[in-house]
Amino acid sequence: MLRLTRYIPMLFLAVSASQAWADASPLSFDSGLTALPLTQIPLEELVKMDVQSASKIAGQISAAPSAVSIITADDIKANGYHTLAEILESMRGLYITNDRAYSFLGGRGFGRPGDFTGRIMLLLDGTQINNNIYSSGNLEYVGIIDPSLIERVEYVSGPGSAIYGNNAFFGIINVITKQGHDINGLQVVGEVASYGGRDAKINYGKRLENGAKVLLSASGFNSDGQNLTLSQDASGNVGRALNLDEQQSRRLFGKVEWENWFAELAYSTRKKDIPTAPYGADFNAPYNYEDTMFSASLKHDRWISPALQMSLHGYYGHFEYQGLATFSSIAFKERSVGQWLGLNAQFVGNWFKGQRILFGSEVRYDFDQRIKTSALDLDTYESTLGLYAQDEIKLNQQWLINLGARFDVNQNEFNNNVQRLSPRLALTYKPFDTTNIKLSWSQAYRRPNPFEKHYTDNLTLFSNAELKPERVRATELVIEHHLDRDTRLLGALYYYQTDNVIFQKDLDASAGTSQFNNVRGGAADGAEVELEKHWDNDVRLRTSVAIQSAEDGDGRWQINAPRRIGKLNFSAPFFKRAWRVAYEMQAYSERKTERGTMLGGFSLANLTLSADDLLPNLSAAVGVRNLFDRDYAHVAPSSNDKQILIPQDGRSYWLRMTYEFK
Repeated sequence: MLRLTRYIPMLFLAVSASQAWADASPLSFDSGLTALPLTQIPLEELVKMDVQSASKIAGQISAAPSAVSIITADDIKANGYHTLAEILESMRGLYITNDRAYSFLGGRGFGRPGDFTGRIMLLLDGTQINNNIYSSGNLEYVGIIDPSLIERVEYVSGPGSAIYGNNAFFGIINVITKQGHDINGLQVVGEVASYGGRDAKINYGKRLENGAKVLLSASGFNSDGQNLTLSQDASGNVGRALNLDEQQSRRLFGKVEWENWFAELAYSTRKKDIPTAPYGADFNAPYNYEDTMFSASLKHDRWISPALQMSLHGYYGHFEYQGLATFSSIAFKERSVGQWLGLNAQFVGNWFKGQRILFGSEVRYDFDQRIKTSALDLDTYESTLGLYAQDEIKLNQQWLINLGARFDVNQNEFNNNVQRLSPRLALTYKPFDTTNIKLSWSQAYRRPNPFEKHYTDNLTLFSNAELKPERVRATELVIEHHLDRDTRLLGALYYYQTDNVIFQKDLDASAGTSQFNNVRGGAADGAEVELEKHWDNDVRLRTSVAIQSAEDGDGRWQINAPRRIGKLNFSAPFFKRAWRVAYEMQAYSERKTERGTMLGGFSLANLTLSADDLLPNLSAAVGVRNLFDRDYAHVAPSSNDKQILIPQDGRSYWLRMTYEFK
């Protein structure tokens, strides 16, 4: 187990040494800068943009009680990201595991392959989009938003249940979409890629004469995939999975903003063939998943008095999953459906000088939770009432205290009453105008979802209605420092302690049977450092290093938890600024597989070239992923009884053309 004290001198030394470079008279924030493109805003001002994920209060990043990292629309465009998974994989301390069906998110020592929950809450413009069957928020082409519509992605590390409640376990990711005037017309986009990839989309955005901002989008993606050489049984005999890697996806999105009203609709569907034959299925036989997600939200903000602001947020979600597998030459079908409604009433009061008080209540009704298989016909529901409050107290120009807590009461069909209190305490110290030091302690929880509690096939996986909620307690120290107005340094130390972790455990290994159980919690500690630099000539650099140690309740190294993660993103204009080149590198140390063997470390590089004005109104981008054609793999989930490792794609190419009608 790493000791956090080992890292404290490193972080303070970095800040102390760099303080000599700091501007003694930093520029004050000019709200007029928000009208500029993000690439033209100095980093010192960029971090003063509103960030909502950390506390549900729109506030400055520097004042947020947690460590915040942001990927902007310019970063997404420069690197040609296609999915939310690619965006998140570029961020501090996060990593993606792909089993050629889904992408699973990991971070800070926890990222078990096949774990649908991910234990990080995913928000779209503040609305949670984790479904109510598996608690997952899909990150691939089924991701509910196309990256071309994203203004920025906020990653707030650390537990967030003090405001967001269930499932904000290890962090919060908030995807903020563009406004209509950011598109300002009609965009038509076409793309071709390796493995028979074809992508097309139409985006329309406009600010209307009455001030309303409208954003509409439709997109579709198809890929033929590959014929993969894989282990076809537990003995490791190799076989060829033919025509079982194809995927198709479709997305629709609409958003309208007018005065203090906000309405949003998002729809996505994806069908993916599965080549790995998990759960003991027949190898090289039909196997596919189809996921559909719909989200609708309506928000209204108003000032009740000069010192009290109210925000009402209503939302609806629909999720559907259909699976087809082949066992002993017999087709096996399953279907899951989830629906939910919610209303969040939030108030922000500024009655006292130097103090901002947030309080509110959220009611959520998961009125439809169905899982249908040949062995299970589940139809259940649950409801949750959450009360939360947060007090942000500015003691003086240097000290800020943030106190918050949320109390949740959950009731399900079986009259199981779950009550949870999630507190958070944070202290921010500002010794210099360019430096913020934050110390926080928080506690979060995650309830077992219907899949973990009730799913069974009566053959290999059995239900467990006695599952208890997971709990995590976390301590984090964050240092944020500006070497100058264009250079930001972020350092974080953390320690997590988990209890009642929900884990798919063998009942009889020889018979291949398992069940979700609460097991002894584990612990994780580590350090993260992130450096971001913008130059006046529009050259941009972002790099990060994460060192982590994670153990389970028996003191064993956590599965699929690399001890070291390094990221580098560099982009620069060239050829009279007509083109931009972006280079990305990610490096991961070795990690443990589900069978106790080790997967060696590897590094990957991506290269993107883009031109905004190749011809009038025409822009182009071309990219290479896995530039050096590394032969690498990801850890297979425990459900993949035939494979220990899942091979990933070699070098691949893509070409994108965008035409704008202004």
